[in-house]
Amino acid sequence: MKSNYQITRNANNFDFIKILFAWLVIVSHSYVLLANQGCDWLCEATNHYINFSYFGVKGFITISGYLIYKSINRSPNFIDYLWKRVLRIYPALIIVLLLSVGLAYLIYQPSNKYFKFDQEATQYILNNLTLYHNQWRIHGVFDKLPNTAINGSLWTMGFEFFFYLVLLALYPLRRFKLLSQIILLSSILILVIGNLFYIDQLKDVPFRLRVDYIFELGLFFLVGAFLGSINWDNMVYKKQMAILAAIVTSSLLYCQPNPIWLCFTWPYLVVFIGQGSSGISNWIHANIEDPSYGIYLYAFPIQQSIIYFFQPSVTVLIWSSTLIAFAFGMLSWKYIEKKTLRFKDLFRSL
Repeated sequence: MKSNYQITRNANNFDFIKILFAWLVIVSHSYVLLANQGCDWLCEATNHYINFSYFGVKGFITISGYLIYKSINRSPNFIDYLWKRVLRIYPALIIVLLLSVGLAYLIYQPSNKYFKFDQEATQYILNNLTLYHNQWRIHGVFDKLPNTAINGSLWTMGFEFFFYLVLLALYPLRRFKLLSQIILLSSILILVIGNLFYIDQLKDVPFRLRVDYIFELGLFFLVGAFLGSINWDNMVYKKQMAILAAIVTSSLLYCQPNPIWLCFTWPYLVVFIGQGSSGISNWIHANIEDPSYGIYLYAFPIQQSIIYFFQPSVTVLIWSSTLIAFAFGMLSWKYIEKKTLRFKDLFRSL
């Protein structure tokens, strides 16, 4: 049995809020996937200005930037850094793609007798494994649903890995914190300007990933990375700044300017809360650890399956998909992600 020290030593709130963010995405998607049934509670309260999924995805991206910056500074070489990123993303992704194809095969209803399921199913797996060439559907699967995608949540994977590669540029400078911070702040300023004044033009820039999304998501990622470069132990007025950030965030929701301004308040709140500790975080750390990635990966196909078989109400879809996705997320962490992370130091001694 673990001692109290072992349970709480590394127990912060990040695992808890990542689970919360995954659930926020489930709530928003429940409305979107059923179609024509309004939008989530925050979306209704703000008159469609913003929804829970926005805060969930941006929260995930912020935490990723924060933790990845710290990972760069701990990695003994860049191959070790990249290996850990691959190991964190791919094992669970491979399994969810295989299981999705298995589900697709069970409910496959071809409209064209000459269509080859095996060919498109193979393409579905291979294309989505590239992270940069997402294939959303297999013809004959979910064709009659309002949304025909098998797993629409995969769109963030390519951006996530792209940001890992971008931040790798700081690896040679990891011992020069001030220089790294200047580069991060300069990059943040460029992304802010792009979001505020050039977002329409960025949509038309030819690139494998949508450049306007790179600027939007990348802003939260880099702000998270900058927050990761700060020595929080020596930082004064942290709580007062968190209170101010919460007030400004509430004011932005009320006044409804360009939501990109949330990049200065939401990431700070996420990191401030994440660094703290709580009883529920200690329990999560000791019992279920980090199922958030699995929850995020499995929730979308689970929701689509529930809609396909049962045509539920929004409320039923939210809570049934929550229970099932959480179960799959915990299984994914325990039997796939955690086991493969045993090999994380494979290239440490290079």
